[in-house]
Amino acid sequence: MPHDRTPPEATAPETAATEAAPTDSAPGCRPRRPCRPRRSRLRRRLAAGLAGVLALAVGGTAGLLWFAAGRLVRPMDDTPLNTYIVASAPGTVTLPATADSRYPGTFGLIWQDKETDRRHHGTLGPVLASDDDTVTRELTADTPPAPRAEAKVIVTVWNSDPGRALGLDHQDVTYPGELGPMPAWFLPGTGTTWVIQVHGLGAGRAAGLRTMSQLHDLGHPVLDITYRNDPGAPRDSSNTRHFGDTEWRDLDAAVRYARDRGATGVVLLGHSMGGGIVETYLQRAADTSAVRAVVLDSPALDYRATLDTIVSGLGLPAPVAALQAGIVGLRSDVDLDDIDALAANRRTGGPQQPVLLFHGTGDTVVPYATSAEFARDWPDKVRLVTVEGASHTGAWNADPIAYAEELAAFLARHT
Repeated sequence: MPHDRTPPEATAPETAATEAAPTDSAPGCRPRRPCRPRRSRLRRRLAAGLAGVLALAVGGTAGLLWFAAGRLVRPMDDTPLNTYIVASAPGTVTLPATADSRYPGTFGLIWQDKETDRRHHGTLGPVLASDDDTVTRELTADTPPAPRAEAKVIVTVWNSDPGRALGLDHQDVTYPGELGPMPAWFLPGTGTTWVIQVHGLGAGRAAGLRTMSQLHDLGHPVLDITYRNDPGAPRDSSNTRHFGDTEWRDLDAAVRYARDRGATGVVLLGHSMGGGIVETYLQRAADTSAVRAVVLDSPALDYRATLDTIVSGLGLPAPVAALQAGIVGLRSDVDLDDIDALAANRRTGGPQQPVLLFHGTGDTVVPYATSAEFARDWPDKVRLVTVEGASHTGAWNADPIAYAEELAAFLARHT
């Protein structure tokens, strides 16, 4: 049978490809060989470039998150400075106008001497004058700050011990923790219900000086504690914060110390991560019968929500918060769900002791919403004192008198 040697007609796609191919006369093409379209090559190069940029961005973001997580889990004494001194005069200081420098109340101010790198601390009082650019406030300090020195407004009003800061007689004591002797400040009192103060991440015992004079006047002995990996305290093998997952055992030891020295009951007062430590202790300790009441100030009740708030404040997308939570958990060797106080209380039926809870709506570290949720869950047990605009653990600073009145009334009812 004869064969038809006529070549078949090209299909439509092949014809289109042939028509799209450059001719021999197109610049940069080899004679009689079709070139790939320049647009196609450009797309491939662009895709490869974008992939490279994306890889660098992901890697860079992961690196930054790893570094940021390290700042959270590693004990640190070098609070980052975020403003500067515009001018100073005897008894006053002028700062750039920011939300922190404008906020009324009593605060601390730290600044760094450029020549010596030494940090100094003073107490900020009322706002004396302000305009669109600057704020001038009262300043009590041994050393006046120099213009242009880096600085920061902080909630820790005094940065010394109870004697030097407040003129209170106190004892430097140690209580026996499982890692060794734990330093603490002890103020004797006329009563037998002790108040044990637990500071937050990076704050130190000086954070408790704000309430110490009042507690002393009310007759309560006060034990202001350190916990593992604090400066001056024993360190574990990781030298890492565990957000209450291990630190609660140091609080447990402090409660036993108080009972051994005559305390008939204790009130636990925790700031920020210290509040999380208090809640984890109440969930895990074998015996919490000595606890009469709990005071929480901006407590870390849900660390995932806290990390969401921090990441959101930095203007980063929500998925970054989940990544940051994973990195923090990895670096601290802690499952954040295991220290979720909101969930734990729901599992166990809620607080066993009355709770007084202070939280400011301007908190950009621990979300106010978690405290509001805690109070909604247990309205018969939790009294939430909302301080409009107050920063993280800044409820006392915003209005010391109102804070003192709430605290005194609560302690009178429950101790």
